Amino acid sequence: MKHILRTLGLCLFVISPAIHAADTLEAREAWVREAPPSVNVLAAYLQLHNHGAEARILNRVTSPAFDQVEIHRTEEHGGMAHMIKIPEVAVPANGMLIFQKGDLHLMLIDPKSPLKSGDSVELTLHFADGSTLKVTAPVRKADGGAAGQHEMHDHQHQH
Repeated sequence: MKHILRTLGLCLFVISPAIHAADTLEAREAWVREAPPSVNVLAAYLQLHNHGAEARILNRVTSPAFDQVEIHRTEEHGGMAHMIKIPEVAVPANGMLIFQKGDLHLMLIDPKSPLKSGDSVELTLHFADGSTLKVTAPVRKADGGAAGQHEMHDHQHQH
């Protein structure tokens, strides 16, 4: 009996940091940019708020609606926007990280079915400490301004 209680206590000790870590993160204003059905790459945006005392490292994103999700940053070179894949990003302690048009964003690659305004996309954010955060992002039309069209400038992915 003592062995079972000791094992259970060790399991709770190992699991509790990941559970606590997930409680310190909050996603806000998540959305996916609607694109024509023939487009196989969409973009997602959100704000990640870290209410914890330590920075959190986002190192992977998955979605059942897409074959692949990558973290990208838009960089402008010679008047052209280029999407640069980055392996991980830090959400600062007691701070926020913004995924927005023309900067850091999630590239949603090869949708399993066409998405239109009013649909929603499930995303799972995976962090280096083993914790995850599930996010539901509605699909909506872009604002139509120049900043909302950065995804269409150059889909030359540099890895």
